[in-house]
Amino acid sequence: MLKKLLPILLLAIIATSVSYAQNLADSGYYYQKLGFKDKAAGFFEEYIISDPSNYQVRLDLGFLYMDTKQTTKAREQFDYVSKNSTSETELQMSKQMVLNIDAANGNNNTNNQVVYSSSQSYPDSGHYYYNNGNKTKAAQFFELHLKEKPRDTKTRMQLAYIYYDKKNYKNSLKHFDYVGSHTTDSQEKEQSKSASLVLRDELAGTSKRSIDLYFHNFYDSFQENYIANLVGHVNFRLGPGFYAGPYLDVYTDSRSTKALVYNDRFVEIGLFFRYFIMKNLFFEARLGYTRQIDLDSNKINIKPMLVYFNRFGDAKVYVGSKSSSKTSMYLDIYYAAMYDYKYKNAFLQGMLQQVLRFHTGGYSYVENYLFQAGQFDGRKLDYNNYFEVGTGIRFKPNIMVFPVLFVEPTYKMYFFGDKKNSFQIKAGFVFNYRAAL
Repeated sequence: MLKKLLPILLLAIIATSVSYAQNLADSGYYYQKLGFKDKAAGFFEEYIISDPSNYQVRLDLGFLYMDTKQTTKAREQFDYVSKNSTSETELQMSKQMVLNIDAANGNNNTNNQVVYSSSQSYPDSGHYYYNNGNKTKAAQFFELHLKEKPRDTKTRMQLAYIYYDKKNYKNSLKHFDYVGSHTTDSQEKEQSKSASLVLRDELAGTSKRSIDLYFHNFYDSFQENYIANLVGHVNFRLGPGFYAGPYLDVYTDSRSTKALVYNDRFVEIGLFFRYFIMKNLFFEARLGYTRQIDLDSNKINIKPMLVYFNRFGDAKVYVGSKSSSKTSMYLDIYYAAMYDYKYKNAFLQGMLQQVLRFHTGGYSYVENYLFQAGQFDGRKLDYNNYFEVGTGIRFKPNIMVFPVLFVEPTYKMYFFGDKKNSFQIKAGFVFNYRAAL
């Protein structure tokens, strides 16, 4: 009986010891992440007693000793790895660190080997950890290197991408902005400037507070009418995909009257709740106080809406002077379904745009586009039910945050009532702004 149980007991003991050793390593990395370096080193020390051939842990222990100024202990770990590991990267790293420590201690008897300075070892260490999947440690060494060589834009780009992958958008944006302002490499400038603009939008979506503004202002030649729509939100992030806060919605024109309504004019302010069902699909509910200009009335309004938007294709946001590609093509899609209590009316809207963008340098571009748009309502009011097709030209100056100017001839076809189909030229601007607060 004892002979049968003995193998089982041995297996149990081995499994328990392996599990215990792994727990020691995991605990070490846990406390290292929290910043308790001495505690982390203690767990690593216990771990290598049970598994002395884990050279990755020995290297990490050596760097912990370096961080805590225990260079003698650090050298012991690096020296052990340099004499026992079979990994080329581990050998190179450990030998280099031994040379660095000896050089720092004034021991220059290195048998004519090259002594690496810390300015060389920091980026090499960063790349070593990055290639082994430890981006946190890689970022620490890249940061140390940048303290000595702050104008190393290639390292800054690497660090910016690491922070982006770790969703540390503020630090990522800091390094992209620095590269965009200081690099002399045209490709680096294009990549960093483009990344900065995209990151600002992502930062707005993940920050606790943000603001977004949409302002569409144009002149309609057929109506001989100036039309403007302003929508703004102050967003408080309640959780992933959940936002709430105050909003303002204004729609007005220069010609509508009580007797002849070209557009439903109103001013509305209130509170909203928004939930992103998917990245490009959200539900929003508004509760506001509204002034209906043409009906000369004030009332409480409830407005639920479901909105889908997406962009397919490549729409570059910044192009350098030496870029090999200065054109972009993309397709924009927008659909919205809503109920507006103040008008006791339901609406369905949709738009497609096919766009060819010619980049003229920096943030500047000229676009030629086709579009198809339609709107329908439940009450079948003539001015709310139409299909519109057109083309246009848009221009944006070389300024990161600036309105886009446009001119577009369009043809509008109405479905109900006596309103006649019309051809018009619209000219104006669209301003979109989104930023963290």
